[in-house]
Amino acid sequence: MAKFRITTPEHVHFHYETAGLLTRAMAWTVDQLLIVALKMGAAMGLGRFGVLGVALIFVAWFLIDFGYYTFTELRRAGQSPGKRLLHIRVMSANGANLQFADVLIRNLMRAVDTLPIAMLVGGVVAWIDPLNRRLGDLAAETLVVRDARRSLPQAMLRQRSRVNTFQDDVAVRNRILTRVTREERDLILDLMVRRDDLAPEVREDLFRQAAERFRARYSLPEDLEHLSDEQTVLNLALVIQGMKFSA
Repeated sequence: MAKFRITTPEHVHFHYETAGLLTRAMAWTVDQLLIVALKMGAAMGLGRFGVLGVALIFVAWFLIDFGYYTFTELRRAGQSPGKRLLHIRVMSANGANLQFADVLIRNLMRAVDTLPIAMLVGGVVAWIDPLNRRLGDLAAETLVVRDARRSLPQAMLRQRSRVNTFQDDVAVRNRILTRVTREERDLILDLMVRRDDLAPEVREDLFRQAAERFRARYSLPEDLEHLSDEQTVLNLALVIQGMKFSA
């Protein structure tokens, strides 16, 4: 599996592992079984309408072939059911949220990747590409990565009872959990995990910027002068630790 790095405007690096070809093939197999099941259901439901039903079956099959991946990947943050089961996901190569155009392009190219059978063209291209990208990924500037969940070191988790005032305030905690995005979660957790690797002046500046940004973003209480910038980010990390995103 190859490593891929994205650098944010705050000069924080996110490292991702690209999904292996075997994992992707297993996810594709699961999705294909679900697609077959959907097509069989459509055929059974529409076949009773005679000649019109036959025409409707072909329309339904087209919509299933085209819409299955487009809908699920856009709706579930880059995860079709097969990808979700195998803990991988599609993401934009620049780290931004997947857009409709990204998903549309990569799935329009699926018709080429599947030639002549069973994703043979796409598999060969992904095998050659250093980041395991098929033609659809290259065209849409996306890649498939492992959906690994970053965990805070135990030393930080042991500070929960001492510093985690956000967790104790139900209104603040719920506001954070409601507003935080996947990218913000990754940024907060990466900052905490990598803090000891940063030069002191860089560390101070990054945590200052992050604390100012998230105080406003989550409407944090103004009477928390006792919390330093780094403690503020730690409190946030403890609240969002282990969050799962379904969309």
